[in-house]
Amino acid sequence: MRKGSDVIGKVVVTYDTGLKIERIQDLIFDQDRNQILGFLVQEKGIFRDARVIPLEEVLAIGADAVVVSSKESVSEAHKHPEIKAILRHDNVLKGTKILTTDGLDLGTLVDLFFDNRSGAVAGYESSGGLFSDVYSGRSFVPAPKTLKIGRDVAFVPPETADLMREQVGGIKGGAQAVGGRLQESADTASRKLQETADAANHKLQDSAAVATLRLQEAGQATSTTLQTAGEAANGRLQAAGGKFQDFDRDATAALTNTLVAPAEQRLFVVGRRTERDLFTPENTILALQGQEVTLDLVERAEQLGLLNALYIATGGSVTEPLSRNVQQTAAMVSDRIQSATQSAAETIRQSMSGMAARSAVDQASGRRVSRLVQTADGFIIAAPGQIVTDSVIHDAQTYGKETDLLNAVGLAPADAVRSSADDAWLEGRSQLRDRTALAQANLSDFWQTLQEKAQELQGRSARAIKQQRIEQALGRPVTRVILDPQDNVVLNVGELITHRAIRLADQGGVLNVLLNSVYTKEPTIDDREIRASEHGTAALEPHHQPSLQPN
Repeated sequence: MRKGSDVIGKVVVTYDTGLKIERIQDLIFDQDRNQILGFLVQEKGIFRDARVIPLEEVLAIGADAVVVSSKESVSEAHKHPEIKAILRHDNVLKGTKILTTDGLDLGTLVDLFFDNRSGAVAGYESSGGLFSDVYSGRSFVPAPKTLKIGRDVAFVPPETADLMREQVGGIKGGAQAVGGRLQESADTASRKLQETADAANHKLQDSAAVATLRLQEAGQATSTTLQTAGEAANGRLQAAGGKFQDFDRDATAALTNTLVAPAEQRLFVVGRRTERDLFTPENTILALQGQEVTLDLVERAEQLGLLNALYIATGGSVTEPLSRNVQQTAAMVSDRIQSATQSAAETIRQSMSGMAARSAVDQASGRRVSRLVQTADGFIIAAPGQIVTDSVIHDAQTYGKETDLLNAVGLAPADAVRSSADDAWLEGRSQLRDRTALAQANLSDFWQTLQEKAQELQGRSARAIKQQRIEQALGRPVTRVILDPQDNVVLNVGELITHRAIRLADQGGVLNVLLNSVYTKEPTIDDREIRASEHGTAALEPHHQPSLQPN
């Protein structure tokens, strides 16, 4: 809504060139339709027509200027029959006496208020009269559906006066009671809102701290579980290594590679120094204690299948990467909880402020405005003396002027704000409960995933150990009789372990008995037992052939 006198005198600027081309001299008002049709920028002369700007050509009405599309937006009045007819009548609004048709004096018309989008007149500002404001002497006359403007008097229907009557008491008495309540109400509302927002923020912070603590405890418990699993796996490998050194080496390598990628092992060891001597399977020195690991040493260790041993010998940990991932994941989830908490706190504060203002401004409906409510660019939300309608409330909410409107109607918002704060607190608690439940669900899923991962790693290491033991046992003799639960002989002493024997022992639940009864010593074979019965065609003479027997 704009005030007519505020538009008069504004400069007209074109959007396409940015040039100042005209200045508004007057409004073109159609009393039959109660609407502004445009603006007059040049009066009619003896040899020239009046120049006007139709309202549909106006792009915007700002605080300092009226913006039109181009210079062509300004045209002669005769091109617009409706505007030409109005200019011919030459009606003058300012100074016209406003009377109801039953003779009630509503004051002298001094200005009007119109919608700058549609041009519809919302009301008039009058001076004096029955309902004039006690301080300014002005009142707002709602625009009637029928308005008859004569030379000296404008007639409005009696219903217009009914719309102007104060709902409780008279406007003069109401206006005198307004001033003392405004500051007190504003202070009380601000204090209550701040106290409720602070309480909500403290509760959110406490909940976030509890959630973060639980997450850290879960991360530490997970890390401990993985460490225990890794130590248990290493313990089983070392126990198995007492009987099968080759198997121990292969199984340890398999487990280490499962938990720590070989590429990560290579990056870790280069440039470090070994903490102990490292031997090859033939018991030759691969690296001495304190030796710096080079790329050549890494390549040789990989060729011998000892990269994992080099990794451990230089201080590498099987479980540290998992613990690090747990801590990183815990930190990530914690950050998300903190972010969600801060977002929830801000949402609650905004929600509480917005809900309180919205709830209170609804109570302004039907009350009379005691002073002008407008935006920084001059857009009028409500005029002095105007009764607050749904349209006024909508504009106040659109432009964020709810508080100004409340103050303008003299509404004591303490009770409304307290009620709205309670509603906002309930909504905030609901949001906090939902967000906390979501965080707990995410934390539960995270913990479940880590447990499943730990169980999977333990299962994989157990399967790797079992497979390695089976592969080492195949083809070797047993040192005891292997019986199934029905006392059937699966293998007798000295018989070789076959795939069928492995399968039958596994089905009978005695596979561990079989694998613990493997003969592990290497047989001594005389060279004469493996010699062929005749000389090779490409062999040297007998007296030049080397002997396999030791000297």
